[in-house]
Amino acid sequence: MRECPTVNKLAPERKGLAYTCRRSIGYTREPHRLAVERTAELLGRGGLALIPTETVYGVAVAVNAFSDAVPQDTSEPLPWPRDPQATVNGAAVPALGTGYRRIFTLKQRELTQTVAWLVDDAEALDRYGVDIPHEARMLARRCWPGALTIVVKAAPCVPTFMRAADDTVALRASASPVVQALIRACGSPLACTSANTHGAPAPASFATVEERILEGVDVAVDAGETPCRDASTIVSFQHGELQILRQGALPASEIERVLSDPMQ
Repeated sequence: MRECPTVNKLAPERKGLAYTCRRSIGYTREPHRLAVERTAELLGRGGLALIPTETVYGVAVAVNAFSDAVPQDTSEPLPWPRDPQATVNGAAVPALGTGYRRIFTLKQRELTQTVAWLVDDAEALDRYGVDIPHEARMLARRCWPGALTIVVKAAPCVPTFMRAADDTVALRASASPVVQALIRACGSPLACTSANTHGAPAPASFATVEERILEGVDVAVDAGETPCRDASTIVSFQHGELQILRQGALPASEIERVLSDPMQ
């Protein structure tokens, strides 16, 4: 990751004919406290952030800003408006203009294409999932934090509109110090997906993030290039055996090696 000696760098943003400034926050390998605090504050209010993971850059919201089931840091949860005209799995979703809906607007993809959660550690499997297969636990213990997303059956606390049609949620513990610091500061998982127009390459550096994506977020965290430069690998055990839903930064051979290790 690129070292950045300053906390605040101002990046120009154009809205119509007017130019404003958006704060783009840099950090060293240990993210600057002020950068984390400012980003977490915006996330806690339901904002949308561009963040670096170890895989690719993502756009993220704090789950607790859009769910009554996840503990809030404040005693007065924010009453984010729902959109009764748009539903996922029969449930209303956050209204247009909220951070969560802007994920889909920016990416130009359907609301039914749900967003993975970035979590703190392997224990999150049991907080946000149920009926966790032994193999999924093995992978989480050995491969988290890292570039592996595990799809599990969603626990009751996962909002209906954030679940896939088969009642699952995708979880990953990221190795990014920025992500881990934000999760701690927000007291919440982050719903995060790659920061690109649907179908376009996922950005592995701040410099390659599309301008329209930068213009659509509330805060951007600049960490230069990501270490993996590739999306995470996604696996599922929903049908009783390992399924690699997407091959990414973690090779299938490493996943198979972990699962075949009798010492687990």
